[in-house]
Amino acid sequence: MGVRMLRALLAALAAILLVGVLSVLIVESRAVKEGYYAAHAERVRAIETSRDDINAIIQGTQGAFEDGRPVSTATDVAFARLIDNNELLQSAEDGLAENPTVVAELATFNASLATFIRNGQTFSARQGDFAAALRTLQEESPLVVKDLRRFNLRLQSQNTFSLAIDVIEYATGAGGQSAEQLAGRIDSLQQDRDVRARAPGTIDAFTSAAAQVIEQRTAAQQALQAINSSKILETLWSLSNEILDANRRIVSRAEMAGLLLAVCTVLLLLGAGYAMFRLQASYRQLNDSNRQLESSNDSLEERVSERTQELSSAYDDLKESQVQLVQAEKMSSLGELVAGISHEINTPLWYLISNSTVLQERMEQVDEFCQIGENMLNGVKSGGNVKESVSRGLTEMQKMLNDGMKDDIDEAKDLIKDSIEGLEELTELAQSLKDFSRLDRARHGEFNVNDGLDKTLLIAKNKLKNKVSVHKHYGDVPPVQCSPSQINQIFLNLLTNAADAIEESGDVVIRTVVEGENVHVSIADTGSGIPEDLLAKIRDPFFTTKEVGKGTGLGLSIVDQIITSHGGELLIESESGKGTTVTVVLPIEAVDQEQAEADDPDSAANDPEIDDSNTNMAGSKEKTGDVAEVATV
Repeated sequence: MGVRMLRALLAALAAILLVGVLSVLIVESRAVKEGYYAAHAERVRAIETSRDDINAIIQGTQGAFEDGRPVSTATDVAFARLIDNNELLQSAEDGLAENPTVVAELATFNASLATFIRNGQTFSARQGDFAAALRTLQEESPLVVKDLRRFNLRLQSQNTFSLAIDVIEYATGAGGQSAEQLAGRIDSLQQDRDVRARAPGTIDAFTSAAAQVIEQRTAAQQALQAINSSKILETLWSLSNEILDANRRIVSRAEMAGLLLAVCTVLLLLGAGYAMFRLQASYRQLNDSNRQLESSNDSLEERVSERTQELSSAYDDLKESQVQLVQAEKMSSLGELVAGISHEINTPLWYLISNSTVLQERMEQVDEFCQIGENMLNGVKSGGNVKESVSRGLTEMQKMLNDGMKDDIDEAKDLIKDSIEGLEELTELAQSLKDFSRLDRARHGEFNVNDGLDKTLLIAKNKLKNKVSVHKHYGDVPPVQCSPSQINQIFLNLLTNAADAIEESGDVVIRTVVEGENVHVSIADTGSGIPEDLLAKIRDPFFTTKEVGKGTGLGLSIVDQIITSHGGELLIESESGKGTTVTVVLPIEAVDQEQAEADDPDSAANDPEIDDSNTNMAGSKEKTGDVAEVATV
């Protein structure tokens, strides 16, 4: 009797314990509600959008500063979107609000974002003043030069024109003089005695605008440095990792509870089966348990189906993000190219504007000279006092000649010659741009790699000048069958990488040779080189050694795929601290494109846009050969 009661008591305690455990597991398995996954997805999208917006703001402010223009509306929109996404992140009310680490990271990110936005607003204001001053300088320069020439202050007009060009180049970051040197030249022009005596007040607006450009550019540069030095991306990465870890723990806890609940359910069913084996009268309970098991299976299938749909949606979002990233790389490369070409066009245009202004003045004097001659002829035809008319006309002509008209005509000839040279320079640049950027309708055409390299060097001139000495060793190579625009973009990509690898100054050696059925194009530079442990990774997509916001690591991967699609090969040799040699091997005869694309359906050969490289390629390992040309850009 006592043993039986003890067994009953133990069974009751076991039943109570089992019910308690099952209750806890049920509550824990249902801790993650359906709305939690939607809220987490919104947070993840907000973080990804914020990361893209921060990169866009950094690139947009840098581009505005380099171009000397106000900050674009797209950058302002990115700031507004950052604020909205931050409000979404800060309003977390689910399990994340109970995590002290996530709360601390949210507070840190909120403070970093406030500082980042404040720095951005400061830069926008400074950049707006800088752009306005630069625009005023560009409008005032021709007028001041013309007025000084009208007052016969030729030397001062030339100094003013030279100062305007140097200040504008300094504003775009391409000038060779410092702010102190330019300020000294502005002060010297203001203190010029001849200008103050013969043309007082003429240069006041010009010198004020030039001083404002120097002052406001310095202020804008300081604000830009504050933006670029921000650690907000690192803070965002830390916040993202903490949110993902917290989500992983919450979901794992619920899933573990569900698994334990299933285990307990199985154990309970096993116990019931054992009891039913022992007690033949419990068939009804067994049937009820079977129905419960079927219901659990149906519910499990529905949950698996829902989870599969969520994973499919997340995968689609990931592919869309990848497409957007590649597009952002393309737009960044295009913006850098346009900025360089814009600078190369501006200088000849300024020469043409100034020369045209001076020529207009000289033509007025020539017109006056011709009018005197016409008056003399009219006097002779009228039959009046011919001697007096001719004498007066010759006296006036002699006076104009003594006043320097002959020198003015010689100067006009020189200006016309300079203008023709400037137009020829613009024509050559426009033709190079046309040849470089054309879209190939056919997959292949004949292409001379030497001509392509020359056109690419002309386009990249602004990137290379004052920094890189280019040495060209061109061999007598035959035309190759390829996609010309893609190969041109490969050359631009590799030359840009070589220039980036050279910190202050260095050399880039370009060599073309024929070896068998292939043409070899090697580009070597004397930069910092690539560490040996990174050589095996530089072709991988998204691998980059550049700073955050200056490259995504897609460039060299796509270059490699394009060369492979042409049946060629990309060879890279590098030694850290000495330099890198990149060799492009192209077959002279085109390969079977259909077969190549069938072998590699994901090839990037159909996408001709090449982004910045995924590593700083530098250095040179020179091979034998005679120097065909040395060009210091």
